[in-house]
Amino acid sequence: MKICVRFVGWPASLFGKSYVWLFFENSPIILRKLLEKLELETGIKINLKDPNLVVLINGKLAEFIGGLNATLKDMDEVIITSISGGG
Repeated sequence: MKICVRFVGWPASLFGKSYVWLFFENSPIILRKLLEKLELETGIKINLKDPNLVVLINGKLAEFIGGLNATLKDMDEVIITSISGGG
């Protein structure tokens, strides 16, 4: 199973890339496992409680579809982005 993780805004600068593919032997997995693997492979921990951070799963806010327990399946897209605004 593979999942594309995209980084937008300051997370892209933090990770030094705009996306990464993560591979898993079991399917489905939960968002918590994806973030643990992302930290293992990059050394960077994502804190979902950061109010300036948004995580989307296939275009839907992760917090509304299970948060850390949201189910992910093969070829899903996870976007980690920062909140931006302007005036």
